Amino acid sequence: MSTAQENCHPLFSDKTADVVLQSAEGTLYRIHSVILRITSGFFRTMLSLPQPPDAKVPHEIPVGEKDLVMERVLRMMSGLEIPRWASFDEVEATLELIEKWDTPGPLSVIRTAISSSLFADEPLRVYVLTSHFGWGEETKAVLVETLRLELFGGEHDTTLCRLSSRSLLTLVAFHDRCKARFRDALDGTDLFAAGNEEPRECGCGKRRDNYPWRVLKAKLLSEFNRRPLGDQILTDMSGWPESAACWRAKCHCGNLYYDQVSTVGNIKESIKNAIDPMAA
Repeated sequence: MSTAQENCHPLFSDKTADVVLQSAEGTLYRIHSVILRITSGFFRTMLSLPQPPDAKVPHEIPVGEKDLVMERVLRMMSGLEIPRWASFDEVEATLELIEKWDTPGPLSVIRTAISSSLFADEPLRVYVLTSHFGWGEETKAVLVETLRLELFGGEHDTTLCRLSSRSLLTLVAFHDRCKARFRDALDGTDLFAAGNEEPRECGCGKRRDNYPWRVLKAKLLSEFNRRPLGDQILTDMSGWPESAACWRAKCHCGNLYYDQVSTVGNIKESIKNAIDPMAA
């Protein structure tokens, strides 16, 4: 690399800088070694190695990284303004370089941003990153967001293969626990005594037929297993024939079997409890 005819990045063109980094595209980044030593374990080690007597100053280092990613990481390391993220691919590429260069400052910047609404549409890819870096709080939060996905429908196979065995087990176990908690709630008598207690009699003394509740319960479980976040159930069930039949069900004496308002409220509470990442 020659600095005689420099193609310097305008933000990194300080002639007094004692290090010149070159990107894969040939762009030069002049930067002071003290910044690299303080912010990067990789460069701290590299610049601590003994230099030959005829070593050039500034040190010229071809790093072979793409401008798009390299510029962003150097901005973070230098305390400069960071552009908005254009895509999640850009985040992943930046994190790859941050990890390679061992730069905890930029890593903390991305940790702060990773839970923002900007990445809300990529919960599984966010989970890959948070679990890889051991970010506990962020991992718990995004685990809930992964419940909106059908994990094993084939669409997410490539992303799932990037997870470690431990992280994949954690993900699958969490989904299974949520489904089991919702199923147990619907089968219990704490919230759904009217449909689950046996034998159950109407006030007139005639035994109740709970078939409508069992059909609705099967529909609820099917929908929750498909999308265990459960966020669409309360909206969608208003148009289900299974729920309409349940709310119409009544004894020959005219008494309704199930109170719609309280039952819907209990379903809502069951969903909330089922997806709580802190629940046992």
